[in-house]
Amino acid sequence: MSSNKTVFALVDCNNFYASCEKLFRPDLKHTPVAVLSNNDGCIVARSKEVKALGIKMGVPMFQVQDEIRKHGIVCFSSNYALYADLSNRVMTILEEEAPRLEVYSIDEAFMDLTGVDHVTDLLAFGKRVKAKVDQWTGITVGVGIAPTKTLAKLANHAAKKYPATGSVVDLMDPDRQKRLLAIVDVSDVWGVGRRTTAKLKARGIHTALDLANADPKSIRSEFSVVLERTIRELNGVSCLDLELVRPTKQQIICSRSFGHKVTDKQELREAIAKYTTRAASATSSSPRKACHHNGQ
Repeated sequence: MSSNKTVFALVDCNNFYASCEKLFRPDLKHTPVAVLSNNDGCIVARSKEVKALGIKMGVPMFQVQDEIRKHGIVCFSSNYALYADLSNRVMTILEEEAPRLEVYSIDEAFMDLTGVDHVTDLLAFGKRVKAKVDQWTGITVGVGIAPTKTLAKLANHAAKKYPATGSVVDLMDPDRQKRLLAIVDVSDVWGVGRRTTAKLKARGIHTALDLANADPKSIRSEFSVVLERTIRELNGVSCLDLELVRPTKQQIICSRSFGHKVTDKQELREAIAKYTTRAASATSSSPRKACHHNGQ
C-alpha cells in the first residue's frame, strides 16, 4: 500500500514492570509475578500469569495473601530505576527506526511511519521492530499500525489480545478497521472513561463501531469536542499529531496505602502531612523519565 496518508504505530511493552523483573530472573519465566507499590501496599503490575488468575490491578496486597500463597506468586518491590533504564533502551531502539517518536509513557510510544509504506511493507516493518526490541532488550512488545493514533491504540489492543496476530496488527485497511471496531467494546476506545461509557451505552452506543457511526456534532454537543475528535479518528481522520515535547505536568501524585486500618486522627494527620510534603517537593525530571505510566 502506498499513499500520503498519515501512518502511526503504537509500540507497547507487555506487562512492563513484571517483564523487567523476569528479565533478571529467567528461572521465573513461567511463574506468576507481581510488582508492588513503593510501600509494598498494593499490586501495581502483573505478569500475564497473575492476570489470568483474576487478580486486579491496584488491589491491596493483604487482600490477596491467600491467592499469593496458593498460586506461588512471586512479589517484587518496585524498582523504578531499573524500569526507567530498560524503558530508555527500548525508546532508543524505536528512535532509530522512526523519523519521529512520541514517548507516551514509560512503556509505550507512538512512531510516525508516514511515508514508510513507500519503501517497505508496514506489517513487515512492525514485525522487524518487535523482533529488534525483543532481541536487544529482552522485552516483548505489541505493535499496532493505523492511520490515526486512536486506531493505532485499538490495533495494539488487538495485537495483544489475539495470539494469531503475532503481536503485530496493520490496521491501515478500512475494511479491517470496521471489522475490529465491531467487536471492540466502546470502553476500550482510547480516552473513553467509565462515566462516558455508561452515558454512551445508555444511548445505544455499545461498540467502537457504534461510536464511529455516531453523529460527531451531536456527540460534541452532548459530551465534548474531545469525543468528537475520537469519532473522526475512528473513521481514519487524523486529528492528533505526535507530541514531540511533553506538556507541563498538570498534577503530581504521591500515593500510599495503609497496611492496617487507621482510626487515630493524629496518625492520619501525620501520614497526610508526610506525603503532601513529598508531593509538593517533587521537581520536574527529564521528559522521558517524567512520563506517566499505567502500571500494567
